Amino acid sequence: MMAGYINRTISMTANERAQSGLPVINPNPHVNSSPLQIFVKAKRRINDIFVEIYDYVQDAELYIKSIKGDKSFIKISEVELISGHVEKVKGIRDVLSRDRMKVAFFGRTSNGKSTVINAMLQDKILPSGIGHTTNCFLQVQGSENEEAYLITEDSIEKQNVKSVGHLAHALCKEKLNESQFVNIFWPRDKCLLLRDDVVLVDSPGIDVTPNLDEWIDSYCLDADVFVLVANSESTLMITEKNFFHKVSTRLSKPNIFILNNRWDASASEPEYLDQVRAQHLERAVDFLVKELKVCTEKEAQERVFFVSAKEVLQARLQEAKGLPGHSGALAEGFANRYFEFKDFEQKFEECISKSAVKTKFSHHSHRGKLIAKEIQNIVEQINEKSILFQKEKATLKKYVNDKLNYTEQQLLLITQEIKDKIHQMVGDVDQKTVKPTANDKEIFRPCDFWK
Repeated sequence: MMAGYINRTISMTANERAQSGLPVINPNPHVNSSPLQIFVKAKRRINDIFVEIYDYVQDAELYIKSIKGDKSFIKISEVELISGHVEKVKGIRDVLSRDRMKVAFFGRTSNGKSTVINAMLQDKILPSGIGHTTNCFLQVQGSENEEAYLITEDSIEKQNVKSVGHLAHALCKEKLNESQFVNIFWPRDKCLLLRDDVVLVDSPGIDVTPNLDEWIDSYCLDADVFVLVANSESTLMITEKNFFHKVSTRLSKPNIFILNNRWDASASEPEYLDQVRAQHLERAVDFLVKELKVCTEKEAQERVFFVSAKEVLQARLQEAKGLPGHSGALAEGFANRYFEFKDFEQKFEECISKSAVKTKFSHHSHRGKLIAKEIQNIVEQINEKSILFQKEKATLKKYVNDKLNYTEQQLLLITQEIKDKIHQMVGDVDQKTVKPTANDKEIFRPCDFWK
């Protein structure tokens, strides 16, 4: 009865809940409180910081160029270094504007990878079904203009998103090969994940190609989270383990979630449900902790889930039409599996947001600090040289002024001394000159010389 009550309650529309006296639940409760906002806010903040850094390096470049003719203050290599930093910061800003949180889904053929992504996107976007359906790599991201379209890696032409069923479906004649890439752009307003800068990458089955190393190099090295979609009707296979062993050798402790999909099959054997779940959980935890050594046992316990993506997708498609999500042929225990899928989404969002902030922004912030520090050092060196130059010029000025004052004083002294000597000489001459008498003939006097 309790399961039926929960099943009924979560499926009610807002009007039904209000009429029944139950509190109305916000259909998007994590619009403002989503863990993904950590990344969104961090991205906004670091972009603002790099706007300031860009202005700083531009101002520094203008200043440096204004004095680059004076080699006593700055070297040509320093001018080139700062000009290079302007281009680097511009490049980092371009990268930051495109940076998104990336999650890659892997697993064996027909384990339900595409269905899991469709359930998370709350719409049937990717081809899914029985057998081998996804034939190439599909990346789903939010479109800037709220338009739905796709672009293949060898073209810039926008194609109708419905054509993904032909291009990426393994059963179609016009299919792409397993290493090719299709970018699907989906309106952001249709999915909170895409609105919050999450990119989801679907892949062909890891058991259909030997090109695993090429896959890892092309599509995994920049992933923030990996989701291994396993089939709960079997156990983790060697193929799946080998792939993630390769990933863990290329990346330092990758974030891996394990989804045991198709858990609705357990409803047919309820007497073994707990035993099978415990067995799957133990093996998954051992794989993450003891084999890959990517997390602690406690962390691993929170990264293994038992879900039915097909049921969740069906319920969400029904809810999108305003119908009860539990309508249709659903196996017993649907409510528990639905809640576990939502728990996976919550844990996934927390993990990918924190991981992306670290992987996407840590390197950029470090580079920003280095660039600002190098420019600061150059400007400080110029300032120190300017201060030293100013002191040298002030000392020289004082020396010249002192010398000039001394020279003027000496000239004054010499002038006075000469005047004194001339005056004394004139006095001596006057004293030595004989005064004439009436009987003397005219005597020549020095002053007469000038007449």
